[in-house]
Amino acid sequence: MTIAAPSWQVPGTWLENLDALADIDWVRGVELLFFSYDREARRDFAAERDRIAACVDRFSFSLHLPDPLSPEALDLVAETEAFVGLYVFHPYSAEAGAGDAGSGAIGGIEEWARTVEKLCDLYGEARFAMEYTGASAFARGLERLSRARRAPAICADTGRLALDGADPAAWIQNRATSIAELHLHAARGGKDHFPLGAEDLWLPAVAAEAAARNWRVVLETFSLERTRASYDCLERWLR
Repeated sequence: MTIAAPSWQVPGTWLENLDALADIDWVRGVELLFFSYDREARRDFAAERDRIAACVDRFSFSLHLPDPLSPEALDLVAETEAFVGLYVFHPYSAEAGAGDAGSGAIGGIEEWARTVEKLCDLYGEARFAMEYTGASAFARGLERLSRARRAPAICADTGRLALDGADPAAWIQNRATSIAELHLHAARGGKDHFPLGAEDLWLPAVAAEAAARNWRVVLETFSLERTRASYDCLERWLR
């Protein structure tokens, strides 16, 4: 198990966040967040890319691809595949994409699937994990990729599962052999990305499963204070 944090812990760039995490010894990995890969993001990333890559001896990297997934993801993966081990992507969502979900238009599920298939052809299915973002979108994404005989890994998300009324422990245990990355955070009052706490009764079982697996466990909270709080809670179940 590799414990990781997202690349947004302090206001700043990817590299500034790596610097903020560098002295926390239990953070062994970082999930590089890309909300887009437009002209501005390309420029900003180009300025830091080589220095981020040079941190590979300190951190292992996964990368969250932009949503909606578009052919621009091919450029982003090509720029990072030398130092990023795993890429996480969302299933197609009509709300995130443009155009009709079944039409094959730009932003539709067919373009989404072609992009996933191309990435898997170029770099291998094992380097891509589809994140749980909701039951219907996740099931539909798996069904569409299975028609192309594609079986990417899974990224489980405890906060989203909890919001959907699912038992995160049961869901994760049922799919344990397919999971590559776990986004570990809590849901409170209809929102997620909260630190883990004693009220998360599913956490001991999830922690035990993660400890027995070669998973990346991303404490998916977006401040150093919250991420430390989640680790303190998780660590009690890893002793």
